[in-house]
Amino acid sequence: MAYNRLAGMIPEVWSGLLLSRLHEALVFQGVANTDYQGEITAFGDTVKINEIGPITINDYSSTSTSALTIQSLSDAQKELKIDRAKTFAFWVDALDTAQIKPKVMSEAMSEAAFAAANEIDEYIATLHTDAGITVDGTSATGVDITSTNVLKYLSIAAQKLDEANVPEIGRYAICPPWFVHKMQLANIVLNTDNSNAVRRGFMGQDMYGFDIFKSNNVVNGTPAADDARILFGYNKSISMATQIVDTESGRPMVAGGGFKSLVKGLFVYGAKVVRPNTFAVLYADYTAEAT
Repeated sequence: MAYNRLAGMIPEVWSGLLLSRLHEALVFQGVANTDYQGEITAFGDTVKINEIGPITINDYSSTSTSALTIQSLSDAQKELKIDRAKTFAFWVDALDTAQIKPKVMSEAMSEAAFAAANEIDEYIATLHTDAGITVDGTSATGVDITSTNVLKYLSIAAQKLDEANVPEIGRYAICPPWFVHKMQLANIVLNTDNSNAVRRGFMGQDMYGFDIFKSNNVVNGTPAADDARILFGYNKSISMATQIVDTESGRPMVAGGGFKSLVKGLFVYGAKVVRPNTFAVLYADYTAEAT
């Protein structure tokens, strides 16, 4: 009798022991353009992105007898290639009871979804090498950043984007936690839009018009772990597309597999800096504050 009561309690006790992992904020996908998301179905797909070139303006007067100069539209076609494929797979043991199994499955699928999203986020962060604008520093030597000069480099980034005619709406800066801390020490980060505060990694909007995002996926140099590639752009600088190709579960006949169900998934994605002249990188070194 006591054994049966205890056995009946086990699922209830276990259900309280599912502890979610602590996840970093995923922000790179949030600033990318996903207009082409619905145009892919499989690995190897290519999305054609057309961009109209400049229109030429010519002189005209009421006494002019010459024919109009008629221009043929030119386009700069870019390709977004879906050239990356990733999988996940895990076992769910049959000993997980009917009460606990839905919770295990839900948590496991959430973890798989986050892992997939994080993989894409980390990939987009590596696209700093395609930035057409350098704010300051080099890949070999970053500029030293403290709370006394962080404002200066945000100002330079804004100036360089202004000079490149980058639209002011949709501008962003993606920074590592230490850089955001320098901004907070300088008291320049102001969250003036509470509706945006729910966006993951969003820290606020500063006086130079950048939405400030914090991410642990910002790429660091080697070997200096604090040599960060801080990115500035707007919401059309990068295009990306993802697709879940397949997910399935079942009990395959595998030797040694035991009484387990296999859950697996396949997803594909691609990302590209389609407007490098609107995309900037700051090579920044963490520097301790003066005491």
